[in-house]
Amino acid sequence: MGGQVEGPGLSSMVWMGVAAGLARSGILNHFSSLPPPLVLLLISGFIGTIAIGISPWVRRLIELPLSALVGFQAFRILVELLIHKSANVGLAPPQMTWSGYNFDIATGLTALFLAPFAGSVPGRLVLLWNWLGLMLLIVVVGTAAVSFPTAFQLMRPDNTWLASFPYFWLPSVLVTAALLGHIVIFRKLAKKRILNATAA
Repeated sequence: MGGQVEGPGLSSMVWMGVAAGLARSGILNHFSSLPPPLVLLLISGFIGTIAIGISPWVRRLIELPLSALVGFQAFRILVELLIHKSANVGLAPPQMTWSGYNFDIATGLTALFLAPFAGSVPGRLVLLWNWLGLMLLIVVVGTAAVSFPTAFQLMRPDNTWLASFPYFWLPSVLVTAALLGHIVIFRKLAKKRILNATAA
């Protein structure tokens, strides 16, 4: 059981170290490469997060109270405030904020209100909230991707700040943490439905 906790923790530390090293090296700024190193690294991170999310490693996370799992997503409030501040000083492109196409702060705010009641409200309500939060996260990732200065760029100004340290930790660590949180909630709700069906 201990390995189930140590596995994701160790993987996260290694991932953060690799991401920091690549960002500091400047490799991630090579947007003219096909495919860009930044895109490859992000795709690898998302695939790895999904693999961990569906693995036995997160079994102890699934055992946490639903209120804790929902409340965890409130960290996105601070993230969105920091992105908005970064845009105001000319670091992040405005389309990455709630002034553009990023409304992910809604997930964090609603998590604060829903968390205390997550264990008592109908599971369908939490499921709907989880899907909406995941969709908002996908919109953020999509907006960032089509703002990279590549052949597939659809939005400007350029989104290059995520390629530098420590800002690369935003998509590589914080976004993957939010994604993992959604997967764990899906599994928690599925387990709860199975237990209820068995009890009935």
